[in-house]
Amino acid sequence: MVLSIRFKENLYSFLEMRKNLLLLLLAVLSFTAFSQTEKEEKLIQFSGLVMTSDSLHAVPYATITIKERMRGTSANAEGFFSFAARLGDTIYFTSVGYKPAVYIIPTALTVDKYSVIQLMTKTEYYLRPTIIYPWGSREAFRQAFLDLRAPSDLEELARQNTEREKLAEAAKELEVNGNEAARRQLQARAVKYSYMGQLPPQNIFNPLAWAEFIKAWKRGDFKKKD
Repeated sequence: MVLSIRFKENLYSFLEMRKNLLLLLLAVLSFTAFSQTEKEEKLIQFSGLVMTSDSLHAVPYATITIKERMRGTSANAEGFFSFAARLGDTIYFTSVGYKPAVYIIPTALTVDKYSVIQLMTKTEYYLRPTIIYPWGSREAFRQAFLDLRAPSDLEELARQNTEREKLAEAAKELEVNGNEAARRQLQARAVKYSYMGQLPPQNIFNPLAWAEFIKAWKRGDFKKKD
């Protein structure tokens, strides 16, 4: 009977000690997990400048992205950025015309603000040359080339395009610009003010005009051209 009571007491003590050990172990594990989670979830203000590696000029409007969470921000016109990030985050820097850059925030930081200067290297993209033709296909170009009727004498073509009659007809269809309209208006006002109160002279009584008319007649300027 005495042995049975002692056995029960020892068993009870063993179970109580085991219970206490389990509770202690659970407390340690919980504290460790909480500390690890708190460390991973710690946020810092991550800011800095994005600059070129060769001239240290700002890279405007570069895109800054957190790889794990696919979120981030964009730099301003001066290359400055600032946003909240976690310790150990992998940050991607991208911009058109530059090679992508990667930066990993250190995990051993004890401050809540961290700044960097991220350098980016320019890259060149070579595109295949493209020639644009006014024809839809080679066959259309061949047909247009065969139908081409180029003049045999380019000098004759230039002479025809510079004839007085043709230039006068072209001038009638063209609208005057601002300078020409102002000049005509000023000339008309000058003539009006010069002969104000009297009749303007007529070239029919001007001997110099008659001399120019006779010279033009002898040159054949008034002959009808074919």
